[in-house]
Amino acid sequence: MSLRVIILSCLLWVLTEARAPCGLQMDCVPKGLCINAPTFSSACLNSETCCHTSGILAIGAPQNCGRSNPRGLETETQVTLDQSRPNEFPWIVALMKGSDLFGSGTLVTENVVVTAAHLMMNKTIDDFLVAGGVWDLKQLFKNTVVTRYPARIVRHPGFNGITGRNNIALIVLAISFQLKPQIGTICWPSPGISYVGDRCLVAGWGKLDYLDGDISHRQKKIDLPIVSSGVCAAQVSRVLGRRYTLDPTMLCAGGERGRDSCKGDGGSPLMCPIPGYPDLFEFVGIVNSGIKCGEEDVPGLYTNITQMKSWIDEQMDDELNKPYNTFPIYNIDYDSY
Repeated sequence: MSLRVIILSCLLWVLTEARAPCGLQMDCVPKGLCINAPTFSSACLNSETCCHTSGILAIGAPQNCGRSNPRGLETETQVTLDQSRPNEFPWIVALMKGSDLFGSGTLVTENVVVTAAHLMMNKTIDDFLVAGGVWDLKQLFKNTVVTRYPARIVRHPGFNGITGRNNIALIVLAISFQLKPQIGTICWPSPGISYVGDRCLVAGWGKLDYLDGDISHRQKKIDLPIVSSGVCAAQVSRVLGRRYTLDPTMLCAGGERGRDSCKGDGGSPLMCPIPGYPDLFEFVGIVNSGIKCGEEDVPGLYTNITQMKSWIDEQMDDELNKPYNTFPIYNIDYDSY
């Protein structure tokens, strides 16, 4: 046996033992997680491909999260008070049943949307689409708008439709979004931080006023104060005429006349700017429920993301954070725009 053959055999043995069956700086990953042209190899499972380590898509919350577009992406478009700028918040997606919006969601990774559980009741993956890059619902056919089918709906098993407890669901997409200026992800909330007293934002396509006949076709943006649970419970109790206790999985924001989330905003994010970085945002809450809209001293109710983060992590660990788990396989579609 020649020296070259012996050296090659030894190298292959070393690479195999080092769990690098594809070669140096290569690895077996699910086919949808390789950005570069895939290299097929019998060393991988049928559902996997050899991929250079520089081309493996990172799984989990991206590092460049929470980056808004404060000036908008269509600078010539005029906006009115309480409207967001075009694609100002690229993590907000529209949940569409046919041509009708029935709620919103928040993109937290390339293929996971967080929304409200009440929107997913009696819904199957064949009932709706997820649209990213949307700002104006009358312009859904723009080339910057990208739609995705859901592959799985994960509702919180403890959701209570009467109290709003555990009102959260994950939508796992069949094909991941490619992140771009119009489509991005939001950051998770900082652990151990209280937002009480901070002014944060809620954005979506809900009604501007409870008595309005239609939802907003352009995405609205409302700044609201975060209200303590004690103050919130007292204010809601006064309106209901009975004692109200705020569930620990919820938080409150608003209570200012004419400034509120409203019907049609379900599933939309409550987001707070990161201190010192006004254009970067953390995911603080989900529009859960409320008593009418925009009433003085009547705050809206939101699912508390900090309180739900452990449950979210359990689902994400199961679905996303095992890139070598062969099921399910998530394909990456590189759309042009």
